[in-house]
Amino acid sequence: MALNVYRKSEHLPFAPRGIALGVFDGVHKGHRHLISMLMRRCEELELRPGVFTFSYDTGVGFNDRIVNHDFLMTDDEKIETLRSLGVEDIFLIPLTSEFCHLSADSFLRGVLVERLNTRLLAIGEDGRFGWKGQGDAAFLKEFARHNALEPLIVPDFLWKGRKVTSTRIREALAIGHIEEATEMMESAFCLQGIVVSGSNLGSRIGFPTANFTYPSTSALLRRGVYATHTRLDGVRWPSITNVGVAPSVREKGSDMLVETHLYDYDGDLYGRTLVVEFDAFIRDECVFSTIHDLAARVRADLDAVRALHQAGGETPLSGMSCMIE
Repeated sequence: MALNVYRKSEHLPFAPRGIALGVFDGVHKGHRHLISMLMRRCEELELRPGVFTFSYDTGVGFNDRIVNHDFLMTDDEKIETLRSLGVEDIFLIPLTSEFCHLSADSFLRGVLVERLNTRLLAIGEDGRFGWKGQGDAAFLKEFARHNALEPLIVPDFLWKGRKVTSTRIREALAIGHIEEATEMMESAFCLQGIVVSGSNLGSRIGFPTANFTYPSTSALLRRGVYATHTRLDGVRWPSITNVGVAPSVREKGSDMLVETHLYDYDGDLYGRTLVVEFDAFIRDECVFSTIHDLAARVRADLDAVRALHQAGGETPLSGMSCMIE
């Protein structure tokens, strides 16, 4: 069945629905567990399965907090992942100040029940909703006692003995534990951007790179060199990527860059949109005394990344750091 994406909660086709509520950033193992339980119960009750989540186009999150390097996925990536899980309706609602100030009762009654015809609502056991998070599992159960709404409270999902959360994944990315983040998300962490012109240093030393500014809303990676794959016009190329400020050739205080070398690709990438998938951390970003030293290290990095891609496994250099001058 085709997926419908709604960016407003008004004027919707009226159909009995089961809804999973949450931010769903990263659509990780815990989210997938919640959605699978929703899908199973929707099938039993003959309800249309949907997800109610949020768009941060205003640049502001809950409690008027400015969005800055917060997200594991773009809206498009989230939509595509939810589509793959069989969800039929996605309500991607802008997080406006008016919406944030809805009380828990107003949100359940006025939005979910009256507008979306929600008959089943699934949340995590620590899920919150409504102004200042006033609504929780206990509030939902009490509301359901007096309304035609079935609560589905889903227990925490544990991986390696700990709850899987978007925060835990961000922490793994920040220290370069890419494989752990990938396993928790069940997909690679990606960065997307439009290639801009650079210093052309990579081309001069034999390793041309496609560069774009680190997305301002994307979760931050540990600065350094990574084994990656890069998607271009539907084709997935093996690549090596540096994330950082290129301290050997750029001034202090420069913006973070994503610099990617597609080592089997030959062509002009300026102005093209790239999606870089991160496979493994190789080493920390370094300062080199000479261009010769930089070129030698890049060759060694590329050899390691090629070996990783050919083996389809982990590199023995993963997590290796270098001296900063």
